[in-house]
Amino acid sequence: MSTHTIVIIGASFAGLTAAQGLLKTVIPSLGGKDKYKVVQVAPNEEFYWKIGAPRVIANPESLPLEKALLPIAPYFKSYGPEQYEFVKAYVTSIDPATKTVHTSTSAALHYDSLVIASGTNFNTPLWTVTDGSEALKAALNDVHEKIPSAKTILIAGGGAAGVETAGEFGETYGKTKEITILSGSTSLLPRLHNKKMGTDAQQRLEKMGVKVINDNVKVVEHTKEDGKDVLKLSNGETKTVDIYIEATGDKPNSKFVPQEWLNDRNQVKTDPHTLRLDVPGVTGVYSFGAVASYSDGAAFDIGFAKNAFLETLRSDLSGATPGPRTKKVYKKITSDMQFVPIGSQGGVGIAFGYKLPSFMVKMAKAKDFMIGKAAQTIEGNA
Repeated sequence: MSTHTIVIIGASFAGLTAAQGLLKTVIPSLGGKDKYKVVQVAPNEEFYWKIGAPRVIANPESLPLEKALLPIAPYFKSYGPEQYEFVKAYVTSIDPATKTVHTSTSAALHYDSLVIASGTNFNTPLWTVTDGSEALKAALNDVHEKIPSAKTILIAGGGAAGVETAGEFGETYGKTKEITILSGSTSLLPRLHNKKMGTDAQQRLEKMGVKVINDNVKVVEHTKEDGKDVLKLSNGETKTVDIYIEATGDKPNSKFVPQEWLNDRNQVKTDPHTLRLDVPGVTGVYSFGAVASYSDGAAFDIGFAKNAFLETLRSDLSGATPGPRTKKVYKKITSDMQFVPIGSQGGVGIAFGYKLPSFMVKMAKAKDFMIGKAAQTIEGNA
């Protein structure tokens, strides 16, 4: 019997969860490890715990990069080359007719099943290893060299990443440096239904000495001059600062995906219950994580969907379930879910729509940004 090749595009939260889930549970349950091979393709050979990025950026003594950037290979060393292969490359295109993934190297990868778990891209490499680890290291080094002498710091973006980064800078430098955050909206944390969360976050930041600017003010142009960042704002102002951190959100990493597989937000069209590609006539293709249309981009959308996703793969690979659904389906939680540290001693949080006290945010995330789960994520046990 010929080997069934499962190609996974991406090696971050979703891609690694998919690979370990297949190798540890799905393939063994199908009886015969030699019948299946997992091939993972990504430009990064290291996993970045980007959940901890705000502290890595602003307070590297508390959370150094070496704790948040871990090599992937050691966590897959128990699998032989006939079971698992890692290809370091960018994916350039997918050919559904020949079931081929084309890459930036000479490697063209044939797939029998395909998992698109390529995550998202940011405008700055401070948050990701999508462009490889070296770009991340260079961007962090630039910020860290400037911090001691910097007098002015501006963070653009009022979502969780921006608020957390402002909190990290505020806790350490709020009394000695001018720190500003532009929400880019009318409040902080604008995606949450509970608007009290944004108000609470603003009050906490202001107590640290951070200036919060709302009123939909955004950075519309960014240039550099004499080692400083020159920012033109949407209200007509120009600000020159020593350090500029862009935390304005991310976009699906899907430019290599066939256009007919994408929705109007460039996410992969995905059945929200089974995580199969939701395109008529195409089978054996799945999408998992932030690149998929079922996801809001949160890590919750990976963890909560994991079991349903793996059950779909198991059913499809075994051929046991001809219908559109498996026994386990994903039911997305639509109520607010977010933990936002503001410094190391607390923050704001909401779970299943219920506001949480600051001490719970401290215990769950603010203390160390859950860095202990970085290795567990690569292992597939987080």
